[in-house]
Amino acid sequence: MHSPLASLITLVETIARTQDPEAMMDTIVERLCDLMHAEVCSLYLCNPEQDTLILAATRGLSREAVGKVSLNLNEGLVGHIAASLSTLNIADAPSDDRFVYIPETHEQSYHRFMGVPLIHLRKLVGVLVVQGTLNQQFNDDEEAFLITVASQLAGTLHHLQRSGSWMSQPTLSSYERYKGVKGSSGIGTGRLWVIDPHMTLDQVEAGINSDAIAETADFHQAIEWVAEELEAGSGRLGNHLPGDLHALFGVYQMMLNSPELKQGVEEKIKQGDSAPWALCQVIREMAHLFEQSNDPYLKARSEDITNIGQRILNQLLQHDRQVTEAPDEALILCGELISITDLAEFPLKRIHGIVCTAGSSLSHTAIVANALGIPAVMAVEDLKPAKFRGKRVIVDGNRGECIVTPPDALLNEYKRMIAEEQRFIAGLDKLKSLPAETLDGFRVELLTNTGLLADATPGLERGAEGVGLYRSEIPFMIHDSFPTEEEQLRIYQKVLAAYAPKPVSMRSLDIGGDKQLPYFEMSEENPYLGWRGIRFTLDNTQLLITQIRAMLRANIANGNLKLLVPMVSRVDEMMTFRQHVEKAVDDLNKLGYPAQLPSIGMMVEVPSAMLLIPKLAPYIDFVSVGSNDLTQYLLAVDRNNPRVSALFDHLHPAVMLALEYIQKECENLNLPLSVCGEMASDPVAVLVMIALGYQSIS
Repeated sequence: MHSPLASLITLVETIARTQDPEAMMDTIVERLCDLMHAEVCSLYLCNPEQDTLILAATRGLSREAVGKVSLNLNEGLVGHIAASLSTLNIADAPSDDRFVYIPETHEQSYHRFMGVPLIHLRKLVGVLVVQGTLNQQFNDDEEAFLITVASQLAGTLHHLQRSGSWMSQPTLSSYERYKGVKGSSGIGTGRLWVIDPHMTLDQVEAGINSDAIAETADFHQAIEWVAEELEAGSGRLGNHLPGDLHALFGVYQMMLNSPELKQGVEEKIKQGDSAPWALCQVIREMAHLFEQSNDPYLKARSEDITNIGQRILNQLLQHDRQVTEAPDEALILCGELISITDLAEFPLKRIHGIVCTAGSSLSHTAIVANALGIPAVMAVEDLKPAKFRGKRVIVDGNRGECIVTPPDALLNEYKRMIAEEQRFIAGLDKLKSLPAETLDGFRVELLTNTGLLADATPGLERGAEGVGLYRSEIPFMIHDSFPTEEEQLRIYQKVLAAYAPKPVSMRSLDIGGDKQLPYFEMSEENPYLGWRGIRFTLDNTQLLITQIRAMLRANIANGNLKLLVPMVSRVDEMMTFRQHVEKAVDDLNKLGYPAQLPSIGMMVEVPSAMLLIPKLAPYIDFVSVGSNDLTQYLLAVDRNNPRVSALFDHLHPAVMLALEYIQKECENLNLPLSVCGEMASDPVAVLVMIALGYQSIS
């Protein structure tokens, strides 16, 4: 073979440009035949149930066999490769005992045979085979090349294989099932109503302006139109939103009028950029600050910024969606991200579900859907909404999936489940104001996590007993400079007052490493093990003191503040932090502010903190286990890395042993203990934690 690496790159690039699944598979077998000078190349894919291999594409065998030939795992040479997950290279296939002749393929004239498994993240995707008429093995270079090709193609073919869209046998079910992320629990059915802008931010191309003053005026006009749109949406939907969740419209208005957005776009227009291109760049920069965060809550805030930018773009280009009267029936709203203002355009009684191709369980789409009782599935892979416009859809928020064009029998079964679930929810409403207690009398405190005041409403409406984690980073991340003590004070006062007298654990600034500030540049090779959390704030004492003073002053009228310190790994960190708090209390009292020393706790996220609990006990009043980071550090797994995210398991035995150790240490030291993070939202994990003796879950 000539230049195998260059050939591989060319092959992968060619496939990447191929959008149609059938064309993609045909391209693979055609190009491999040419590159390897083989008479036959065939691609077998596992059916979604992983129990058979189906001939998906071929060059050299009969085309009529495609989609019809099926082999069990361990049946024939192809099945042997799938079962053993190993390469097979033999000179004369028909003489091998494992060979199974399939008349439909017309492969009797071929002798040499080489096949390799396609494996993605430890799961079998299929088998790639080349054959020829010569009675000799493929050489070592050819074998190495095919193995390399298989390793590169497995990921590309994985999503296609899992979706089942390549399967066209008449015997297969006509409906399609798409997996996503649980956004809001519940089940809904209805017709798919697609919400899509005419142009997205990603489609904006670089451009220059011919009149900076006119383009700046157009930009400000677009801002005003979006503001009016938000105001109208607030009026339509506001009466249906519980409590202060209505404040989300205010959050959007705040983003819309932020100096970072307005001044950033104006400056780029002055430099010669067109208004759409200037807007696109600024929105990307603002969203990027949140996207790079390892905190899933903060990462999800990038979606809000992008959503606002998209709305401004639509107005700027006068590409508003065409107004089409929605049918008077149950609808499933579908799009990349459905915003709160999108929801406001429809009567709530018609919205029976939400499907988003992007986002996460912490997106405001999911938060609002949860508050309104609308089932929602986020980050649905491979779904092309336009393809199923107007089709019947089932949204299963309990499983995190949606089913398109379900048969009547399946639809009727889901309708029965909906009725059953409604009866169950009605029963739960009677319990939400009662204490969370097991049948044998074990009392559990249920808290909520938040970073914006409005986000905690669903939890409070359902009986949350306070805030277990308030993320204080957002005011720092959306400013173009460090916020002043007075600015922070106003925010913290609103948060504490909203929950008083229920306790609110405010985490000190957890910035650095993966959470970047636009005005404080940091560059590290390994940010997860770098300058972040308490390490950053102790090194920037002025910022820490300012934040502590603002929180202490906000607590004067409320008395429900608890301070929480992130990323503790050393005893001297907590000792110094406590000294700063005590001094701030003294200083404020001397100035006439009757501040009091609040409870001070630490987050156990780093394994060293777990082992140092007895040494840290004199400086803390409570402990909160940050289950996300503790699991990540214990298992050395980056949960945001798709290659290893499947290994992130908060029920791993090592995590269980760590939680047991922490609980016993805190019990012996009489330290109140809670757990926050994704683990606290997993019903199975919650049962395990209760069994371990945990009495507070956030």
